Amino acid sequence: MILADSQPAPPVTAADYTKAAPLDLRGFQMKPAETPTADAEPPASDIYELTLRLEKGDTVEKMLADIDVAEAERKQIAEKLRSLLKKRKLAVGETIDLTMQTIPEQPDAPRVLALSVRPQPEREYIVSRNEDGTYDAEEKVYKVSPRIVRVEGERDGSLQQSGIKAGAPSAAMVEFIRALSYDVDFQRELKQGQKFTVLLEQLVTSDGKVTHPGRLLAGELRLMKRTAVVIRYRPQGGAEGFFNPQGESVVRSFLRTPMDASRITSRFGMREHPILGFSALHAGVDFAAPSGTPILAAGTGKVVAAGPNGGYGLYVKLQHTQDVATAYAHLSRFGPGIKPGVSVRQGQVIGFVGSTGMSTGPHLHYEFLKGGKHVNPLTQKFAMRGTVGGKDAARFQALAKQYLAQFRNAPVAGEAEKPAESKPAPKKSAQAPKEPAPSQIAKSN
Repeated sequence: MILADSQPAPPVTAADYTKAAPLDLRGFQMKPAETPTADAEPPASDIYELTLRLEKGDTVEKMLADIDVAEAERKQIAEKLRSLLKKRKLAVGETIDLTMQTIPEQPDAPRVLALSVRPQPEREYIVSRNEDGTYDAEEKVYKVSPRIVRVEGERDGSLQQSGIKAGAPSAAMVEFIRALSYDVDFQRELKQGQKFTVLLEQLVTSDGKVTHPGRLLAGELRLMKRTAVVIRYRPQGGAEGFFNPQGESVVRSFLRTPMDASRITSRFGMREHPILGFSALHAGVDFAAPSGTPILAAGTGKVVAAGPNGGYGLYVKLQHTQDVATAYAHLSRFGPGIKPGVSVRQGQVIGFVGSTGMSTGPHLHYEFLKGGKHVNPLTQKFAMRGTVGGKDAARFQALAKQYLAQFRNAPVAGEAEKPAESKPAPKKSAQAPKEPAPSQIAKSN
């Protein structure tokens, strides 16, 4: 194949050298002009919080050595703290709060800006670093004042344990149960799921730390058909005690039931004996309860028997008056100091539930005797021991009105508003700190 000659290229003219049309640069981003770089800032110090726990054999100086604080610095801090504590010693498990600073020139030797320890909620000891590298020591005392809070709960198991789970101190729940036990039949009226509220007077420092978990001021238990209320009050010139909202003392000559239990397994009267198999008079009432449940003296009296007693197992008998006595059987052990001849107070722990003697399981067998004869403990009527009267009546009613309102509107324990906690402020440092790192929990090895 022979190709034809192509047309010759047109000659170059002056028009080819004229200015070209401007370029369309839409959609492109121009790189900004570079500016001279500024001098880089020197690395800043880090400030962070650290908490150490005092272990057995530890000293503050040893704890600081474990985190690589310089020897001269830790000796000075330990000496300043000793001057505050004087002869007092820190307990094993005490926590030491530290405000620390890392120095770029010495990254392996952190600096202590502040150390604080608070062996008691109302008293804090602080050692702080000065700008010249020396340390100052100070003791900070917090004002303690009362605060009323409420604890609300629902019965799930024993009333005492339900209260503890809800946040009430054990001692306050014991008082509540004892105050109720004069009027509430725990076997017939107490059911699972019933709601209760207790008012507590806590002692709190000015920065919100609780120094005392709270003594019982008042309590209410919502039963099936009524609400039982007890209120702490001290009449002028009289002893402190618990009263109902009408001003009547809850204390009666005998407790209705000798413990916090809710199930009767055998009532007073004729029955077939579960072990012997024949019918006989059941001369008391059997209350089912877990082993170890405390048993209370139903009234003030004297121990006339305490020891093994045949089928009764471990047994205690109390003589209250010339005609009235109570007896408690199948105990696992006796209460502190319980032996024949000693006097006991109403509500005192005389023993603990067990299953000794002729018993099919843990329970208390409780007897009530009048003139030497067994009677049904659940049908006895017990006299009350007085009412608030005279000038005390108006004062009591005002207090009762206040407490009844606070059952609904007092702050809930654990949720009561607390002032913001303040850490010991470190003295002014020569280097500007960066943002503090999150606090850490550490344990001295």
